[in-house]
Amino acid sequence: MVDDDETTIFLNKLFLQNLTPELEINTAENGEEALDFLRAHLDDPEFGHCLLVLDIEMPIMDGWQFLRAYEEEFSEAQRSKVTVAVLSIHSNDEIAKRAAQYPSVTEVLAKPLSDAHFQKVINRHFPGFLEHVSVD
Repeated sequence: MVDDDETTIFLNKLFLQNLTPELEINTAENGEEALDFLRAHLDDPEFGHCLLVLDIEMPIMDGWQFLRAYEEEFSEAQRSKVTVAVLSIHSNDEIAKRAAQYPSVTEVLAKPLSDAHFQKVINRHFPGFLEHVSVD
């Protein structure tokens, strides 16, 4: 989860832990920290497929800058381990159109999220992972 807003991180972690308490959740406050995390982990054979929830508006390195660097630096094989969901407080066509320019982006989500939002995204990209979970 890449977001500079502590409240958003806290709530999103609660939602994800509500779905599956054993889930490992890593956070970064900006795109630069997220790139550092991926550099340290993507080549590790123990590192599985992950969902990267990326806020667009952040200091130091925003989501768009992260996506440019991510797609330039990492190979297709490395990027295949990461499902990128762009997150923005602005839910409009401009964000979706801009996100569509990045092949790595598979979802465009609007803040605030909920456990039901996460369940839909996880079920779409990680079928069977939440078999036992039901959120009304």
